[in-house]
Amino acid sequence: MRALQQNVTVAGRVARVRPRRTGGWRVRLTETGGALGAAEIRPWNPLPLPPRGARIILRGRVRYDDEHGWYVVDPLEGWQDADSR
Repeated sequence: MRALQQNVTVAGRVARVRPRRTGGWRVRLTETGGALGAAEIRPWNPLPLPPRGARIILRGRVRYDDEHGWYVVDPLEGWQDADSR
């Protein structure tokens, strides 16, 4: 992965949440309005898992994932339900 070293705040809908083999969680996103495809919850920052189908606003550092061909928020610093704002 190449690092852009840029922090972002973006909204998206949670398509699925899966555990990672190395620990933590990958949150797959849709409806982000661009090429952002996922967010990584790292084991050292245990956040509550967002529910599938929820529209969320997330914050963190953006990186490009060469393997998947999308941008990922990694690590995810925090998220909140967009409908509760």
